[in-house]
Amino acid sequence: MPNAIAMLKADHTKVKQLLRRLNETGGIKERDHLCGEIEREIKMHSQLEEEIFYPAFKAATRKSDEEHLVYEATEEHHVVDMVLPALMAANPKSHEFEAKAKVLMDLIQHHIREEEGEMFVAAREALNDDQLRELGDMMQSRKETLLAMWEHPLLRPVKKLQGVAHKMLPAKIKNAKVNAIATAMEGRR
Repeated sequence: MPNAIAMLKADHTKVKQLLRRLNETGGIKERDHLCGEIEREIKMHSQLEEEIFYPAFKAATRKSDEEHLVYEATEEHHVVDMVLPALMAANPKSHEFEAKAKVLMDLIQHHIREEEGEMFVAAREALNDDQLRELGDMMQSRKETLLAMWEHPLLRPVKKLQGVAHKMLPAKIKNAKVNAIATAMEGRR
């Protein structure tokens, strides 16, 4: 039974390593390959957070000082959703690409610091070990489904279209989705 916070931290570590490699390499093929990996990892991670972790956190911290952390996190996801496609559209040989890769790395590192330093600390106080393991199980199952979608040649274009649509959604819509799921979670208790 995986712990939700441990899973998310492992994802953070993987994305940071990929971004570090992207910022250190000058090879065009390597940059293209890394961009694809980074896109997949960020999209899956964001989806797990927005569909499972954030709603559970919001339900557990409703009307507390920590509730605002969900709104900040979804805003940061929205900014990444705008920068990532711009990076992928840039010429991998250009200075523009390098600048966008650096900005994406800075955004992700900031997001990780806030989640791990604030949200995860508050989550450990608001959710017990059994709840964190249950969330981890849900996230693991969903991650396997998402990974299969990314790897299946017929479904990969669907995931790309979802990514484009997700980029267009304002954070307000993402927050509404989190709130709806959180309300549904509260109703099951």
